[in-house]
Amino acid sequence: MSSRLVLYHGMASTCSKKVRLALYEKGLSFESRLLDLQKFEQHDPAYVKLNPDGVVPTLVDAGRPVVESSVIIEYIDDTFPGTPLKPGDTWERAQMRLWTKFSDEVAYKAVYAPTWTILSKRASASFEEDKLRSVLARIPTKERRDRWETVARHGFTDAEMQDAFDKMHKCLDRIEATLAHGPWLAGGTYSLADIAMIPFIDRIRNLRPEFMPARDYPRLTAWEAALRARPAFDRAFNFRDDPRAAELPNM
Repeated sequence: MSSRLVLYHGMASTCSKKVRLALYEKGLSFESRLLDLQKFEQHDPAYVKLNPDGVVPTLVDAGRPVVESSVIIEYIDDTFPGTPLKPGDTWERAQMRLWTKFSDEVAYKAVYAPTWTILSKRASASFEEDKLRSVLARIPTKERRDRWETVARHGFTDAEMQDAFDKMHKCLDRIEATLAHGPWLAGGTYSLADIAMIPFIDRIRNLRPEFMPARDYPRLTAWEAALRARPAFDRAFNFRDDPRAAELPNM
């Protein structure tokens, strides 16, 4: 019997990990459709019909697609009862939404260039001129097409990499300061704020562990350990519920 929910996602994608974590925290079953992002399966015309930007993840609920990871996780919590992932207090709920916004606007940019630099090695054969033209032609938006062409041909500049590292520090410092006021990012309740940010903190630790020594970030370290101890974390981050998972790189 097929599931009501179908998730199109990437194995190493931070935004996909965010959505998988929300689904597992809610105890929801879903049909997995893993895409190989280094083979540009996210640009397949059939997928672009679901997600016009050609990015992951996309959650399809009873045939209707929902896109943008921060929108998806709130949709999941709004749609399915049990295990609430939003604070009951309206002020804390506002803080939660500030964190999901921060995850999209700052945390994503903190890890994008360093992650792409590592994972692009697997896709390097696509950067030969003839194949590159074919890859670029399938990217559905001009902004992303131009960006991919620049990065594929020239890589990231030192200034772009430094900006990413600066944003990493901004993420770490803001979390450490916020946790002085409560055990979770939105206050006293584990919420979508924590779900939105932990994939990026996990990625920063993977990319630049020297940026986050426990002596400098004791509250963040404890928060991260509490998240890693949750059963949903392992299922989401070390995803195994799809035979294709073993074939694809994870970070």
